[in-house]
Amino acid sequence: MERGKKEKHTTDQLRGVLRGNEFESECTVALVTKLNHEKPSVAVWTSLRITAASQNPPDGTYRLEVHGRTFNVKRVGGKWPTLQL
Repeated sequence: MERGKKEKHTTDQLRGVLRGNEFESECTVALVTKLNHEKPSVAVWTSLRITAASQNPPDGTYRLEVHGRTFNVKRVGGKWPTLQL
């Protein structure tokens, strides 16, 4: 393996929809994938994070629909969580 190629990070921007009690908004979601080649086998970590929404909802529980999957997310303190997949 070449030097400097032990870890690779990629970030893809996906379109999503947030839904809650009488609330619906389009959003942009960052899908981050990290590959680590230092182990005997390749280690992979992926996460999702909402980076922008067309409307800012109040704190509460929402459903995030992105790329054919649905995730339950909870907005706390005006911030979205990072979902470890």
